[in-house]
Order: sequence, then structure tokens, then C-alpha cells
Amino acid sequence: MNFIHLNNWVSRINAGQFDELVSMYSEDAVLFATFDKQPLINPDLIQGYFRGFLAREGSGVELDNSSIRHTELGDGTYVSTGLYTFFYQEDGQSVRHDARFTFIIDTGSQNPIVHHHSSVIPG
Repeated sequence: MNFIHLNNWVSRINAGQFDELVSMYSEDAVLFATFDKQPLINPDLIQGYFRGFLAREGSGVELDNSSIRHTELGDGTYVSTGLYTFFYQEDGQSVRHDARFTFIIDTGSQNPIVHHHSSVIPG
């Protein structure tokens, strides 16, 4: 599988490209976000979440490329799973959160992310 959708998501976060990032999520996407307790079930909630994250100084994400797996579900739909690390600055200190993710991606859509689950790795 081509990793373009996952790589685009990472690039858009790291470049602070808010509009391009949130446009990757389908109108009915669900985001179980790393730093939010509630499921984000509409575009306004998803936009608010990323607006807050990208407002943090030095915010970004790094993929652990060795952990990434893509599984085709059929009809151009894939599940992508793996590990990544979110980072940002807070009170002059570097903060890092290792997390795991699952994306469901419809490669035939203009807004390919239909589901995204992300959670901090315990411990």
C-alpha cells in the first residue's frame, strides 16, 4: 500500500497546516483523540481538537515507521496501525507522548480518514 495518506497527515500536523489537516477527515469521521476524553463525532469537534493541539508551541508528531502496518479491507479501504510520538513545548520544556493509532482510510475519497483512534501508551 502507498503510505501517502498517513504521511500527508503527519506532514500537515508538522507544518501546522490546519485547513489541509482537518480536510482529510470525512464529514462523518469519528476521532478518538489522544488528548480528549470524549469521541469527536463531527467536523466542529475535530477542528476544535486540532486547533488546540496546533496552537501549542513546537507541536508535531513523529512516526515509528517500523511499527506501521497497513491492511486492505477491500474497495480501496485500509486500516493503518502503528506507533507515533506527539511533541510540543510547555513552560519552556519539551513534552513527548508516545501513542498508538488506528486509522481507517478510504483511498477513493477526497476526505479519506473515516475513523481515527489514538491513545497514549500506558506506563
